[in-house]
Amino acid sequence: MRLDLFPLLLAGLGVCSALSLQARGDSRKRAAYILSNNPEGNQVLALSISTVDGTVSKPVLTPTGGNGLLGLTVDGPAGPDGLFSQGAVVVSQDYLFTVNPGSRTLSMFKINPLAPLSPQLIGEPCDTIGDFPMSVAYSSKLKIACVVNGGAKAGVSCFHTHHAKGLTPFGKLRPFHQEFRQSTPPTGPPLTTSDIDFNPSSTALFVTIKGDAMVTPPKPGYIYAWPIHAGAVSTKPVVSSPPTLLMGFSIDFLGCDTSALITDPAFGASIVSIDYPSLEVTEKHHIVVASEKAACWGAYAPRFNSAYIIDSGHTNISVVDPTSGTPKGIIQYEPQAKGGFDTAIDRTWMYILTGDSGVAVIDLAGSNHGKQSVQKQHYPLVKQGVAGHWQGMAIYPSS
Repeated sequence: MRLDLFPLLLAGLGVCSALSLQARGDSRKRAAYILSNNPEGNQVLALSISTVDGTVSKPVLTPTGGNGLLGLTVDGPAGPDGLFSQGAVVVSQDYLFTVNPGSRTLSMFKINPLAPLSPQLIGEPCDTIGDFPMSVAYSSKLKIACVVNGGAKAGVSCFHTHHAKGLTPFGKLRPFHQEFRQSTPPTGPPLTTSDIDFNPSSTALFVTIKGDAMVTPPKPGYIYAWPIHAGAVSTKPVVSSPPTLLMGFSIDFLGCDTSALITDPAFGASIVSIDYPSLEVTEKHHIVVASEKAACWGAYAPRFNSAYIIDSGHTNISVVDPTSGTPKGIIQYEPQAKGGFDTAIDRTWMYILTGDSGVAVIDLAGSNHGKQSVQKQHYPLVKQGVAGHWQGMAIYPSS
């Protein structure tokens, strides 16, 4: 056996299990972060999260040092799904990362645990080498951040991180197949890059890319995977294209390296299996969501042994078993919210960026014992930035 593949094999032998859980009574100061994606000056919005009832308040805006940019649809500028992606904002340990698609840069911030509403930019935003950065992932184990770029120069770029110096690029752009290189900004959602994530053990990096469900026959999407050896992300990807996965959007690992939820607006979602050391991705469970309109975002809560499929076309959240994909129920929130987008879970509360430029807070407490989840709050963002531009959702402290 090749010794450089041994860590990948070990990762594949693990079983899915619950990750570390935060107590509902955790008294640390908390914040939710959302990206304004304003072409005239990008900002990250911080909202204070109550340690008592999970509600949000006290908005504070901090410039990212870059600009936002909206992708295009056949009808003009996209919005509120302006980046066609999940993960425009990421929090890990005491660090916050945001993309700046209009400046082709990535920003890194330091979060003060005593004042999380005012993250401090570390160094200068760094060139992502490609066009239209749309999603970012960070490995605290490797101290590496990686960005997926769309547009004319599509591909993945990676950066070393430093607590005082910030971001330092390493390696060249890892390009995608020619058909995914478009104009800048890209036109989508079909045939655009989607999401980027490290597996839990940080032994591989994954990117989802949408196919096209609107053509006949439908064109499946792709999943790119790069192995990581000796702390370095490979330049040679493993490319999978499960035939029933058409518009792969978000990817969320389900407590282990070998299983992930990939949402798909063509039908709902898939639970996929990832083989090690080959990194080949195959569909394990095909989840067709009734009345699905645009199931693009996902979330996973080990506390409740549940995966969540978020739909931008309506305000129904589909809850499924993360092992079997079996439906467990529906969470409903106010229809006036106009659908759900980027979503994060903190302790027993779910935070959803909504289509009416707001944040819906859902109380999940007791949902694993038959209690119905209920909406706790709807917080409008209309006074904080341009409606329809908001992207991303991340929570500090991260789980």
